[in-house]
Amino acid sequence: MLVRSAIPVFAKCSFREAKMNDVAISADVGKGTLYEYFESKDELFLEIFKMWFATLEAQIQDVLGVVKDPYDQIVSFYDQYFATIESYSDTYYIYFDFWTELVRNPKINPQEIKDVYQSLRVLIAGVLEDGVSSGVFRKIDAQAKSIQLISLVDGLLLQWLMDRDSFSLKEIGADAIRNFLDSLML
Repeated sequence: MLVRSAIPVFAKCSFREAKMNDVAISADVGKGTLYEYFESKDELFLEIFKMWFATLEAQIQDVLGVVKDPYDQIVSFYDQYFATIESYSDTYYIYFDFWTELVRNPKINPQEIKDVYQSLRVLIAGVLEDGVSSGVFRKIDAQAKSIQLISLVDGLLLQWLMDRDSFSLKEIGADAIRNFLDSLML
């Protein structure tokens, strides 16, 4: 609840401008209660990022449990991911703040972010490896391709956040994912 209450505060004010008191008001708790759970604004901000990636991982696991074809697994997951982002577009502006804070804020441990991305790469690489072993994809370096795929999506997300009216993230994203996967086909 506290992490979710912080999202609109950071989205409205930015990381640098937001105050823990604003988050406490949004969460309808005292500022002292907020500090019982988070030592600092930096820690709370990092928890948002980790929560988003945990949601992302859960979405992947949901798709893996239902969709069996590796190509369709990745397409289905990213379709769902892009739709989620579009529906919460007003709060995804803090994505920019994540990148700037990760680079310049020494209080945010970069290893935690590396671990989150590594977990995502492992999940996607596993799907790609399943695609290679089942004959859907040609022989590839699944780890390298998972990095490329994540980078493609991150780049699309950043462009869309800068100019949401210029294209549909879901449509362009779906096309980009299919083109990427098509390049891996036998």
